[in-house]
Amino acid sequence: MKGQLLALFFTCIAAIAADLTSPKIALPLNEGDFQAIPQIAKLANTQLMSWVDGPGGKALYLDNKLNEPKHAMLTLPLPAEIKECKPFSITLQVKTPANIKKNRQYEILRVSNGKKPGLRFVMTWGSFRTDISEDGINIKSFSTATGTFPQVEANKWYHLGLVFDGKNINFYRDGVLFYSKEAPYKVSEKAKSLLLFSSSSSGTCYYYEGAVTNFKYYAEALNAEEMAKLATMQ
Repeated sequence: MKGQLLALFFTCIAAIAADLTSPKIALPLNEGDFQAIPQIAKLANTQLMSWVDGPGGKALYLDNKLNEPKHAMLTLPLPAEIKECKPFSITLQVKTPANIKKNRQYEILRVSNGKKPGLRFVMTWGSFRTDISEDGINIKSFSTATGTFPQVEANKWYHLGLVFDGKNINFYRDGVLFYSKEAPYKVSEKAKSLLLFSSSSSGTCYYYEGAVTNFKYYAEALNAEEMAKLATMQ
């Protein structure tokens, strides 16, 4: 009976996955082996990385502490869709630190635009926030209003989704749409990289501390139903 239930479970997961477009970039980050991470991702300061139990196998842990000169991070080539401000979707799972400092900016991703980010996604002041630059200089921030939705909890896994449909920035938490704002943005013509979990490997206060897994990048804007499905998958 147990075997039949397991078979049914994996059949359902396979059926859900079959309905979804394949990601353009997939980083499971659950291999338990740095050598197994796809070579498209460049790792910095692996001495600050380790493997911990995650929602599906192992997960990559980033031991990024305040006031330390080195930071663990991953760098990807900047996808053309982000560079050209065309529709895209990013999903991943993160585990928040056991002790969250509200005024600290836990950076999840960033497209650098000189000294200003053209596009950035962070956790700060108890919520997840998207920062965009419409002119390459000035920054606008988008997040849920304080008290409108549950704040971020410590030591908890979240499934996050950031979708740009060509006009709006849509943020999903655990498969639920949290905010949708009209948010055209601009990145520098010199921008070449998508930085994950830190602005740089040293000399900055923007970096993530906690576990991460299951990073996916799609060259299209996923809809609400697709984001809800992804949140149920490991």
